Amino acid sequence: MDKVKEIEIGEDLFEISASEKDSVIIQRHFCKHTKLDLEIQSLPIPGKPIWLNLVVRMLRYYQNNISKKIGNRCVFDPSCSRYSELAFREKGFFKGMVLTIDRLKRCRPENGGVDKLN
Repeated sequence: MDKVKEIEIGEDLFEISASEKDSVIIQRHFCKHTKLDLEIQSLPIPGKPIWLNLVVRMLRYYQNNISKKIGNRCVFDPSCSRYSELAFREKGFFKGMVLTIDRLKRCRPENGGVDKLN
């Protein structure tokens, strides 16, 4: 069912009537990110444990250098790389890895929308 959703592009506010899945795709197309993406991106890089520091740095490198070149096309909110960062932060290394792999296997247009950590 389509819902009216507001998306902010620069200083402009637009109302769109789209499914939750499609509204994520539309917002990412125009803004390159969603509000949830920005919240996760604003988290500081942890100093310890060292494995988390390295994982977050690798994910941020991917987000800032590689993702931009291949296009922000993730159909989920948050994006797969930001979901992965949150999974590692909140669930630890092994559960974070399982959640990341599961998410990447589901990342296709027919499965999009808002996706919370389990």
